[in-house]
Amino acid sequence: MAAGWEIVAFPVILPWQGEFWTLPLYFPDLKVGVLPGWPAGLPYPGMALPPEAEGSGRELRHYRPGDLRQWHAFAAFGESREDTEDIVQALRGGGPEAPARTDPAPDPWHLAWQMEKIQADQEAQLLRVDQGQGWLAEILAPEPWEERSGLQSVPGLREVVDPDLAWMRYQLWRRVMAPYLQDRWTPFLLGRTSRAIFLTLKGWPEWTLLKQVRVSLPGCRSEAEFLAAQKSVAPPKWLPEFRQRLAKVLDAAAASQELEAPGRDLQQFVETAIGRHWPGPNPWRLDLEIWAQDPESDDNLGPVLCWAGTGAGILPG
Repeated sequence: MAAGWEIVAFPVILPWQGEFWTLPLYFPDLKVGVLPGWPAGLPYPGMALPPEAEGSGRELRHYRPGDLRQWHAFAAFGESREDTEDIVQALRGGGPEAPARTDPAPDPWHLAWQMEKIQADQEAQLLRVDQGQGWLAEILAPEPWEERSGLQSVPGLREVVDPDLAWMRYQLWRRVMAPYLQDRWTPFLLGRTSRAIFLTLKGWPEWTLLKQVRVSLPGCRSEAEFLAAQKSVAPPKWLPEFRQRLAKVLDAAAASQELEAPGRDLQQFVETAIGRHWPGPNPWRLDLEIWAQDPESDDNLGPVLCWAGTGAGILPG
């Protein structure tokens, strides 16, 4: 917790990445959801995957056209607990009443968990693909290539997030992590597509107007690096002050104030208290972004922490 701020990882299911070895140094109290493949010994008690997320797909055979857009009513469903059939009927446009159905009534949360599990499995596979592409770039870099003509890929347009799926994943996250989303809280965007999901929720052109500040933190990508850093920099000595300075940036972001001064103060503290004592001359760096949004906006999501390196080539829908 950053001096009164609850920091909650997004999304609900977070496949393991080697860069996550950095997290316990700076965010030992990070609130997390389901952690598939995370190594033992880290201070994060991930929750178990619920049975409804492990469906085989047969549960979806009763869904009819229109049922798969139920997540637009998730917020209302969570507040009023109204009958699911009423939500489905409303999303179909309030037309003539559908004939009585003999198959089970669709459960929107059941569907949301299954979709989240599918997305997490896909993300885990794509992380390996990204790693493989990096290896290929290193292997093939010295090879001479002929200049290619014809169609070329557009820089940055690698993947696009679907807006409806982004809204569904956000609502599921809000429901599951609700105990931590009280008073002052901020999401920490760690998933491969999490950055683009939040930008999609802001919509165009609002997501291009976000104010942000970036802080470079020394980081780890393996257990050996993590253990060496943990021994050298002794986090308990500087962690309380790090939290206080990060909280000042989050406070400024929440109030839509200028971020440069508190961000610069945090960066100077990191270099003085942590960077100088880091093992090795050139540590890997974690670029941490703090986003500020317009407090008067109807869709204000509050301040957001973002791991700038994740999802850099994925665009909002």
